[in-house]
Amino acid sequence: MKKPIKADIRIPLCRASSIYIAILALLLSCNGPKKTLGKNLEKADPEYALTLLLQDNYSGLPKGETRIITNAKELQQFFLRVNRTRKPGLPLPIVDFSKETVLVYCSGEKTNQALPKLSIKDVTDEEIVIKPILEDKREKSASSAVISPFSIYKIPSTQKKIIFQKNR
Repeated sequence: MKKPIKADIRIPLCRASSIYIAILALLLSCNGPKKTLGKNLEKADPEYALTLLLQDNYSGLPKGETRIITNAKELQQFFLRVNRTRKPGLPLPIVDFSKETVLVYCSGEKTNQALPKLSIKDVTDEEIVIKPILEDKREKSASSAVISPFSIYKIPSTQKKIIFQKNR
C-alpha cells in the first residue's frame, strides 16, 4: 500500500511577510475621492453642499440663465423646454422640495465649451454666493457645433438668499 504524497507548499517567512506588508501598504495608501466645496466653506458651514443631478449639452436656451427652482412644477417646466426635441427625453431628477432646492445654470449657446459647473464661493449669515465655473475647451477640433450646455444641482433648503456671481 502506497502512502499518499503530501505536497508541502510553504512560502518562506521573509517572502510572506513582504507580501503582507505590500498588501497593508496598498490598503492604507488608498484615499477615496474627496468632496471639495471651497476653502472657506469647509470650515464655515459644511451643511451647504451642492450635489450634481444632471449635466448635458443642450438646454434649448440661447442666452445664459440661472434659475432657482423650489417646486416640482417649475422643474417640470424647465424639462419641457429641454426635452422639446429629444426622443426619449431626459428623465426628471427625483428631488424632495420640502428639504432641497434645485439650482439650474445654463451657459447659453457656445462653441466647443466644457459643461458648466457651480461651486459655493461664500456663505454668510444672510446669503449663499454661488460661482459658475466655465472651462473653455480650446482644442483643435473638426467640429464647431453650437451647444447650449447646462448643469442642474441640488442644495439643502435654506432661508438664506442664494446669489449667483457673474463671470467676468
